[in-house]
Amino acid sequence: MNGTCLITGASGFIGGHLTRRLVVEGRRVRCLVRATSDTSQLRGLDVELVEGDLQAPESLTRALSGCEVVFHCAAMVSDWATIEEITRVNVQGTENIVRAALAASVRRFVHVSTTDVYGYRGEEAIDESYGHRRFSNWYAQTKLGAERAIWRAHTRDGLQAVILRPATVYGPGSREVVGEIARALRAGNMLLIGGGRVTAGLVYVDNVVDAATLAADHDDAPGQAFNVTDGLPVTWRQFTDDLAAGLGCPPARWSLPAPVAGSLAFTLEHGYRALRRRTGVGMRPLLSRQAVHVLGRHQHFSNAKLRATLGWEPRTGYPDGLASTVAWLTSEGY
Repeated sequence: MNGTCLITGASGFIGGHLTRRLVVEGRRVRCLVRATSDTSQLRGLDVELVEGDLQAPESLTRALSGCEVVFHCAAMVSDWATIEEITRVNVQGTENIVRAALAASVRRFVHVSTTDVYGYRGEEAIDESYGHRRFSNWYAQTKLGAERAIWRAHTRDGLQAVILRPATVYGPGSREVVGEIARALRAGNMLLIGGGRVTAGLVYVDNVVDAATLAADHDDAPGQAFNVTDGLPVTWRQFTDDLAAGLGCPPARWSLPAPVAGSLAFTLEHGYRALRRRTGVGMRPLLSRQAVHVLGRHQHFSNAKLRATLGWEPRTGYPDGLASTVAWLTSEGY
């Protein structure tokens, strides 16, 4: 990477870590941010902030002018928003930036997807050859729809595209996953599914960033999808117990069988959606089917292709990753 890199989602968790890494490496970085984005973590960095929106194609044309590489990290991660809301961002927004990237003749397009596109299969060592099944939540559907848009551009228009599928990403800045777990542990209401005995599928955020930079430069990356996971046997019970110990609070006490939790989540989701339509209140449901699937089924994915093709290795191991995560939680007052 010698030219300018555009990062979408730079104000988010993975995008923020990627932005800081590229700046440290001396790359020219441009961040696409919305007018409402919290850019506080980007302050003081040697980056160019360009205001735009995935749903405003003209803003993407301006943002991509002169760019060599696109890292598309932005997405709506939601387990209860409407299908129309999630589709506008995750599918139509991806289609818009892909078209803009083609028009700008970018050299490489790296898209951050998710292992959710496999449909929460709960099987051992799922690799990139697995096909999807019917999905029970809209987020996973839209992430697969985004992938399809990218593959069309790769096959039909010659876009040098690479898709990364991280599993459960943890680390400093993970407010929506680790932060929520920490709050629940502190409050004594952390709920595990099936005793937390399934594999959590953890990958430390800096290891995801390593995969992204390799995907941008490696000659064998275009046209490929890669699972990104540290390959750890750590269960949700171990992870939450380790977080609790680091924070000095009691471990999770509550657990529900997966079928019971799934039924409860279905009821809560529909109740909260009805409340939202009537009152406009934007609260999230206390439990969602996506959360039940992630916490209640093995998140065990093979990283063999990423290792063999790009030479990737998880440089940050679990003890160091956990320590950094706990230090961040403590510093943020969780």
